[in-house]
Amino acid sequence: MKVFARMVFSAMLLYACALPFHAFAADAPLSQVNVRNYGAKGDGVTDDTAAFQNAMDALSPQGGIVNVPVGNYLIKTHLSIPENVTLEGVWKVPTAFSQYHGSTLLAVEGAGSENGTPFISMHTNSVLKGITIYYPNQNPSHIIPYPWCVSCAGGDNISVIDCLLVNPYQGVDLGTHPSGRHFINGLYGQPLRRGIFVDQCYDIGRIQNVHFWTFWKWDAQSGIRDWMWKHSEAFIFGRTDWEYVFNTFVFGYHIGYRFIQTKTGAMNGNLVGIGADASQIAVDVEQTQTPGLLITNGEFVSFAGEKPTEVVVAPSHTGVVQFSNCSFWGPAYQIAHLDGTGTVSFTGCNFVDWDNNGKGIPAIDLEGGNLIVNGCNFIKPAPQVLLSGKAESAVVMGNRMAGPLKISNPAHANLQVGLNVAGKAPFIPKAKPGTVQVDDSESSPYFKLIGTWNFVSGGGNFGLGAHWAPKGNGSSKAIFRPGIPKNGKYIVSVFIGPDPNGDHATNEPVTVRYATGVKTKLINTHAEAGRWVTLGEFPLKAGMSSFVVISNKANGNVLADAIRLTPVRR
Repeated sequence: MKVFARMVFSAMLLYACALPFHAFAADAPLSQVNVRNYGAKGDGVTDDTAAFQNAMDALSPQGGIVNVPVGNYLIKTHLSIPENVTLEGVWKVPTAFSQYHGSTLLAVEGAGSENGTPFISMHTNSVLKGITIYYPNQNPSHIIPYPWCVSCAGGDNISVIDCLLVNPYQGVDLGTHPSGRHFINGLYGQPLRRGIFVDQCYDIGRIQNVHFWTFWKWDAQSGIRDWMWKHSEAFIFGRTDWEYVFNTFVFGYHIGYRFIQTKTGAMNGNLVGIGADASQIAVDVEQTQTPGLLITNGEFVSFAGEKPTEVVVAPSHTGVVQFSNCSFWGPAYQIAHLDGTGTVSFTGCNFVDWDNNGKGIPAIDLEGGNLIVNGCNFIKPAPQVLLSGKAESAVVMGNRMAGPLKISNPAHANLQVGLNVAGKAPFIPKAKPGTVQVDDSESSPYFKLIGTWNFVSGGGNFGLGAHWAPKGNGSSKAIFRPGIPKNGKYIVSVFIGPDPNGDHATNEPVTVRYATGVKTKLINTHAEAGRWVTLGEFPLKAGMSSFVVISNKANGNVLADAIRLTPVRR
């Protein structure tokens, strides 16, 4: 009897194992599905919108993972990731240049309008992970507006992880609707107009490991480079309370990081290891909360557009911005132009380059509010601080200046200066009586630049430094127009600075227009580095009718540093 019972039990067990799982768990919810099983083709031609949406809806509301295998999935309209659902591709780390590789969604809806339905809308606890999104119809020569690529539709805890947004017009919208505790990690891409917008976040969002770079197109011929330098903003922060931003980098944007006032407020937060390169304005501050922005270990480079400046603070600002252990470089017009009634501080920062035209522009111009500069390094021997307009107060303490201390206070602000180490004034050799010397740092009308020029400080150049222009077609010109004290013959010379990189022209054209004609001499600036080169003896009239022109129509970089006119005495 016992043997028979065991045989019956074994038979029943074998039958049970042969049954499908749903015979035991007919009501058990799905936790993972594949878009291919819902009809997605991934061939780049078939419209896979319905397949994706049906797969995600099958997991709602309980949640789960929708797997997206390798393929190019054409989405002709838009997608909505339900609550608690993850749309996941194959990438486990951030990728670059992976359009048409991996799990790529092709976005085409909404061309011509930036205010339409977002390509992907996300809800509470929804996740976008390991996905590449590419706009195949975008045109680098004629940028087309599109709606937001990824947008929070309202809800907390949305996450975007290890994704590449190749070329969206607008990247990630975390501000049109509330988006508390959002999490962005491992996001790469080249958003064209706006990168990430944050607003209405009342409970600590986190953005980290973001890299906005030229992953799609970047060239002068198509115009995309200049378009982005004029229109693009990488990060825009409105109201967000204690936002944490870590290890982010942007390249080629008009504005790197912008902090604005919206109807819900402004930002306070902690930004560590952030960077903006090849920008016009690296950090643009319209408003912050009183607790302020804590910006640490930042790296900022501005050289695009007119008057490129690393930090601009608007007259509307009433809050606090603190820069600590940050570095500012590149041929910028200015390090910081500060206004408003708030406070901006720089502690342990490194200021490498400013005053790109050699006109005596200060590194920091405080036109309103309050300034603290402590323990910083001013590498260039140019003016450091100007207090103008409605500047209220400034403390400049314990800094090192490569050149002489130049702090001006025409605003009569409350200024405290002390324990700064200043360098010596640049060496300018004395000229013989009657000799006229004009440096490239002289103000108009003695010196004028046309076209593109950069400024290099010190290092064996005459005065504060020298201007240089890359080889070209002659569109860049430096014009020295000295004031001649009286009629007579003069020996005209030009100073040629050092050539540390060996890339200076061997045929730099220097033209002298004198009383009776014009003469051009080609100078081997590589061979003549570090000395005065005589152009000849010329009859010059009193006044400013004579001039010397240096052009970049050459086979290498050209220099414009100083000229000297020595009277000929018979």
